[in-house]
Amino acid sequence: MKLKNSILPAMLLFGAAALSSCEKHERENVAPAFEQGKISHVLADSAEVRSYNFAGSQISQINHYNTKSGELETYEKYSRDNKGKVVKISTFQGNSNTLLTEQQFVYDTKGDLSQTNTAYYAGGTLEYTSFAKFNYADHKLKSKSVYEGTDKDSTSSRLKSYFEYEVLPDGNYSQEKQFVIDGTGTPKLYSTTTYSYDSNTNPFHSFAEPGTISSPNNVISNATLVHSTNKTYTYNYTYKYDDHGNAISMATKGAKGKNETLTFRYGS
Repeated sequence: MKLKNSILPAMLLFGAAALSSCEKHERENVAPAFEQGKISHVLADSAEVRSYNFAGSQISQINHYNTKSGELETYEKYSRDNKGKVVKISTFQGNSNTLLTEQQFVYDTKGDLSQTNTAYYAGGTLEYTSFAKFNYADHKLKSKSVYEGTDKDSTSSRLKSYFEYEVLPDGNYSQEKQFVIDGTGTPKLYSTTTYSYDSNTNPFHSFAEPGTISSPNNVISNATLVHSTNKTYTYNYTYKYDDHGNAISMATKGAKGKNETLTFRYGS
């Protein structure tokens, strides 16, 4: 079983879940403890999608819910070093607390993320591993390479894909290019995504997972060109804000006209 973290609206977090509980007391065991002003819940059409736990100003857990049953499906627990940097994120199944994935984060001497090592489990047994390497400039992510295999320091592990990023002077990521490696080992440009932003604060930016291209402002559109088909898929996002400038809802219009509205709640 390969598990991928579901990504909080791409327009907000980029690049970046789900939890389930059969008993009410299990839901209470992961009840959020929020700092004032921090986002606490995300709802889709009035159904809870995600909630957040904080320890002071730092995120400690993300909970993901089944929108139909309301049950906790998965949750991610964050571990940090004595400097507050995330060193491990463990994902568990909500109804059994079974470990699903464990991702470890390694940093360079400048404090930038250099590598992540991820282990995937099925029924408590290690099934698959992968790792990724990162390059930063001025503490902004410039590229990411994703590998398949366990030999993290050897070229024998297979490079699967890599990403290149462009950053605007205000810190927002303006473009992402994805390259995939074909059967001959040749990289080919698969897609190019461009982003546009408003001037309001992205409520998820301050606690984005290391290695994701989180931007400080809210994305209002992204357009992905798939080079093999020469087709472009565009998504537009419209926000409503409270009197303090906090985003309280976001309406999404997808490439095929499908609409979705997310509602954001904040802790008191």
